Amino acid sequence: MLVYLDSSAIVKRYIEEKGSEAIDTVYASIEQDGNNRAALSIWNLGEVIGAIDTRRQRGDIDEKSMDDAIRLFAGETKKFVAMRRLIVLPITGRLLEQCRELVVKHHIYQADALQLAAARYSDSMLLITADKRLADCAKVEGIEVANPEKDSQKIVAALGGA
Repeated sequence: MLVYLDSSAIVKRYIEEKGSEAIDTVYASIEQDGNNRAALSIWNLGEVIGAIDTRRQRGDIDEKSMDDAIRLFAGETKKFVAMRRLIVLPITGRLLEQCRELVVKHHIYQADALQLAAARYSDSMLLITADKRLADCAKVEGIEVANPEKDSQKIVAALGGA
């Protein structure tokens, strides 16, 4: 199964918080089961680093923890891309065109519209996000959604009971 990870879900892999265990399950599954893969937009790379930095700025983590989290994120991303278990989607003109339509339709930020457009473009069977507004918009768009903070059983079941 191919799942799409938005930034709010990815951050849970690198900063311990509610829902981290579900995301750890996703990563373990894509590493161990060749039938499971994940997709994300190249936009997520910067957004995740920004979210980790924000946590440091707020004092939730220290400088070393931030550096470790970013290093682990970069390393795992490279590893899973090399294993062909992670698809990093480019931002194309076609995706940006779809974003414009989604921004106007749902009154959301471009970044969230990009997540929806990329999830749809990737043909992912499940969008994993902790962003309620993004999840609500995805449902309207007919995209299956799971929140790692409360839908861990749904995520595990989607990945074949990993």
